[in-house]
Amino acid sequence: MGSLSRLEVETQSNGKPQNLFGQSGTSQYHGSSSSNARLYFILCLAFFTLYGLLSMTGPADKSDAWASTGDAAGGWGSEHNHAITHHDTSLVSSQQKESSTTFSSSYPPANLASIDLDNAFLTEEFEIALKPIIVIPSHARREYEHYQAKGEGYDEDLYISELLHDKNTAHGMAFDFIINRDKRRIRPEDPQLVQRFVLALFFYATGGIDMNNPEEISKDNTRGGWDSELAHFLTGLHECHWVKKSLQDQFWELLSMEGDDDRKVGVTKCNDDMEVTEIRLADLNLVGFIPEEIKWLSNLESLDVQNNHLAGPIPKSLGELDELRYLSLDGNNFSGSIPDVFDELTNLERVYLNFNDFNGAMPPSLCTLREDGSLTDLWSDCGGYPITCTCCTVCCDMVAECDDMRSQNGA
Repeated sequence: MGSLSRLEVETQSNGKPQNLFGQSGTSQYHGSSSSNARLYFILCLAFFTLYGLLSMTGPADKSDAWASTGDAAGGWGSEHNHAITHHDTSLVSSQQKESSTTFSSSYPPANLASIDLDNAFLTEEFEIALKPIIVIPSHARREYEHYQAKGEGYDEDLYISELLHDKNTAHGMAFDFIINRDKRRIRPEDPQLVQRFVLALFFYATGGIDMNNPEEISKDNTRGGWDSELAHFLTGLHECHWVKKSLQDQFWELLSMEGDDDRKVGVTKCNDDMEVTEIRLADLNLVGFIPEEIKWLSNLESLDVQNNHLAGPIPKSLGELDELRYLSLDGNNFSGSIPDVFDELTNLERVYLNFNDFNGAMPPSLCTLREDGSLTDLWSDCGGYPITCTCCTVCCDMVAECDDMRSQNGA
């Protein structure tokens, strides 16, 4: 009864049906079945373990039927993926092996050679497009001495090609920027290639440092210069967007006060055809020289580089900028005589040449423009030595003081 009562309690408490075998039968049944299950489990485990070890250590199966369908590459068939198969010398002909080996071993070098060849052709196309506009500087500069020496057998075309690849020169750095580092990826046939190259050349000729080029940053720039971030030069944008607010404007903005909305630096104006019409780079610590290639900015109306450290002669090619109205070269270290090249600049209104190291007399071409009335302002260091000028509106003393000559002349 004790056993039955315990069974009844279990039945009543958990709702299980009464065990027909009784307690003793139930105990015997569970004992034997549990032992058999445990033995069966151990045997299965041993079998699968042994099979796994044999699979890992044995030779690979060379007949993966599923692989040939390409389904291993994401479920697509062989029409979308190359079949994933093992290499079996018995299934691959010697000819296929030879061609496959030749292809795999020669393809990367051939590809690299093809890329190098394409780059060489592209570089040559850039050379062909730019060589006609290049002018080797005539004034003394150490980095150009080799190209200025016109001895026996001098080949200007060859020298210009060499110059474009000489990264010790402004020309070479500008060319390197165009073909290797320009994010805009301009093509040799682009009609605005010359404009972009000339602006890059102007940047480097005046001591520019590309802050995105580690090679230039690491150089010893004790001579000074200005960096590309000051006017957003050499960015991947169109060159008409190489412009930035001046330091003065940024200062006024910090004080939450209004500045001069028109006081920007860089390429400050372009026409509707995206041709540069105004360059303003005053007070930026420019050093170096103005390249003769500036004449190719044929729509330039205003050039302002006052209060820098530019030197050398005024480029004669300024006389070819027919649209020029405003020229401010004051406050630099320009030297030599002022070239008589301004006859055709009938739009010229204001010229500032004071506070430089010029000598000689004011050229007749500028005086003619002054007498004809188109040139309203002409400033130079004519307050004594070294400039002689009878047509200047203002004469300065090369240092700080200037006198208005119109009041003295009763004008």
